Amino acid sequence: MRNPVMKPLNLTLAGLLALAAQPLLVDTAEAEEVREYLVTMARPNQLHVIDPEAREIVRSCDVEGAFGSGTLQLSPDERIAYVLHNRWEDVVGIDLTNCEEVFRARQSSGNVRAKATASLALSPDGSRLYTVQDRVRLHRDHYEVLAPQLAVYDTAAGLDAEPLATFPAPRQVTTMGAAEDGYLYLAGADIYRVDPQSGETEVAIANRHWDRPGFSPPDSLAMWSTGEVTNEFLRPYTVAEHPGEENEAWHWGISRVDLASGETENKEIAPFEFIIFSMVSDPRERDIFYGVYTQLSKLDARTREIVEVIDLDHTYYVINTSYDGSRIYLGGASSDIAIYDDDFNDLGRIRLPGDMSTATLKVARF
Repeated sequence: MRNPVMKPLNLTLAGLLALAAQPLLVDTAEAEEVREYLVTMARPNQLHVIDPEAREIVRSCDVEGAFGSGTLQLSPDERIAYVLHNRWEDVVGIDLTNCEEVFRARQSSGNVRAKATASLALSPDGSRLYTVQDRVRLHRDHYEVLAPQLAVYDTAAGLDAEPLATFPAPRQVTTMGAAEDGYLYLAGADIYRVDPQSGETEVAIANRHWDRPGFSPPDSLAMWSTGEVTNEFLRPYTVAEHPGEENEAWHWGISRVDLASGETENKEIAPFEFIIFSMVSDPRERDIFYGVYTQLSKLDARTREIVEVIDLDHTYYVINTSYDGSRIYLGGASSDIAIYDDDFNDLGRIRLPGDMSTATLKVARF
């Protein structure tokens, strides 16, 4: 919409105040194009905002404290990055526009040491932050293992945030996702559905405790939550069908929660022929999956086939895609981010000053 014609104003103080009071009408035809950026952590303690088109770092923020797991979640407006930091003990919120620290929760206190492996989630409205704390009490000559707990924080609590509430949590929880209906999903031995208002917990997807005759218990690695592009919570697993028998077969499978609808699914998607550390679905076709470790792979759950696989120059831990699905981003492990198109053509590398280790690789739109 074009700005309406306005009468000239007298540029006195009163005139300037009158001008400032006019509504701001944006000409959408002239509005700046929204662009995608990558956000990740790297050693020793830097949060990087990266332009994948220009192949360059556009902003680096020093985050006080030692490197942690580097697990990241973005606020709904994608302006605040929340990071598990300081040897996996603190949650720190950094404003990506100016590198200002706007939130910090120190999970350890007194003689209780609390760490979160990769459990970090935000409510869809961005007002609540959730983490699962694995805790021990420090004594002079031993550690006392305490029960893990789910901690709920107000993201407006500032630099000395304390939990609004804590609830008992299942053991071995790593990644988390927050659904639009208000429930949390925790990836542990099974995938659990939790009401963060009451702490009530139930099994949403049975993994270790599934009842599937002819299948072994599945094995999962869950360190990276990267479902923002498709609004889903995804955990890959491997499983043997007919274990120990002549027709034994191994498969890759996925446990998935649609964070918009709350629908869940558990299914095998392709043969297990190589290791995958993390996996994402294609935003254009959610039964197409991309996986990464020492290879970049494309899997089709509709036919249960490996569509394509290429060797990489080194291991990458975490994978993500552009919102239109045309670009694949590989990070973690080392100090470079690799970019491929959806035909697996190599589009180049972005070098960082330190290695990303287990850090998440997020896609943000500014």
